[in-house]
Amino acid sequence: MMQIPNYVNPYMQQPLVQPYATPAPNYNAVKIDVHNPSVSAPGVGQSVVNVPQQVPQYATPTMPYYTYPQSQLYSYPQTMTQPYYPPIQTVCPPCPAPVEVPTAAAAPAQAPTAVPAVEVPAPQVVVPPAPQVVVPQTNIAQQNVNAPQPQAAPAAPEAPKAPAEAPKVEVVPSAPLEPQVDLNAFVAKLTNPDYDVQALAMEDMANMVKTDPQKATELLDVKVMDALSNIIKADTSKLAGPTPEQMAAREKLLANQTMTDAEKQLASTITPLEQAERNKSYAMFTSAIMQKLYADEVAKLTNTTVPITELPGAVTIVEQLKNNPNPMVRTSALEALSYIQNPAYKKDLETLFTIAKNDQDKGVQEAATMALDKLNQMPA
Repeated sequence: MMQIPNYVNPYMQQPLVQPYATPAPNYNAVKIDVHNPSVSAPGVGQSVVNVPQQVPQYATPTMPYYTYPQSQLYSYPQTMTQPYYPPIQTVCPPCPAPVEVPTAAAAPAQAPTAVPAVEVPAPQVVVPPAPQVVVPQTNIAQQNVNAPQPQAAPAAPEAPKAPAEAPKVEVVPSAPLEPQVDLNAFVAKLTNPDYDVQALAMEDMANMVKTDPQKATELLDVKVMDALSNIIKADTSKLAGPTPEQMAAREKLLANQTMTDAEKQLASTITPLEQAERNKSYAMFTSAIMQKLYADEVAKLTNTTVPITELPGAVTIVEQLKNNPNPMVRTSALEALSYIQNPAYKKDLETLFTIAKNDQDKGVQEAATMALDKLNQMPA
């Protein structure tokens, strides 16, 4: 094989990007200055350096030409001391992997791609082809993204879906409301034989209706109204009343006469009969309050007026006004009926109050007159 002298191409440019470390300076036919590269070969001017992507302009060489046979494959020994400067790469940066340079021992199996010769005025210089440079492939995924994608065939129209069944709504029953009032406790107090316990229970009911009417509606129960009616209709004829000594002590108390401590205690003692009659008055007042509450609630819910004869306990109060021998109880009945007055009850109440004006007791007559005047002032 013909020995080819160490040929140095004085017109080869240094690459813009050097992919590996710069070798140590080597003094031979070509001397490279890192900061100011130049060719020290005789007869050659300065080289064109750092001109990106431009075709180098070759000057007319002054050194002798070498003629040697050309072949498809060049196999010549590579000197270890001669640095190799690859040609300008035209691939798009960045190149992530270093450039692999084949050695003489592992020559490429295929012929390297020849560098196209640059046409210059005669004579023509034949530049030996550079060894094949393995250039890493660009990102295939990126190429696939940039490549035009084949259009998919239009999908067949979907068959109409059957309407889905509406989800079943599970109705969860609400927890039962706990009562705010202990109804049985009130009934037990109203039926207690102790008159003081009865009086306190009726006082609590009246205060509840005044302060919290909505809560008091829970007391509109048959048991409660029956307990009040039983107190009003209770037979008190067999109960012990005041003795003559008590009556005399009370007369001294009313006349502001001098009294002993025993007489004062005797005058202030209330007999069972008096307690029972007092509770009848209390029960009629409490019943009238509950009757008015009942009539108002019915009017809110149904926009109707309950007749006076259908109010719970109203008939019992009217009976006491007509038949009770105690004038204090009859007076309490007049005041209770006056409390539940309503334009729809005006005619019935006017009849009752007019009859009561002819009562034998003067106190009852005065109470009937006041109730009738109040009724007449009520708008029709």
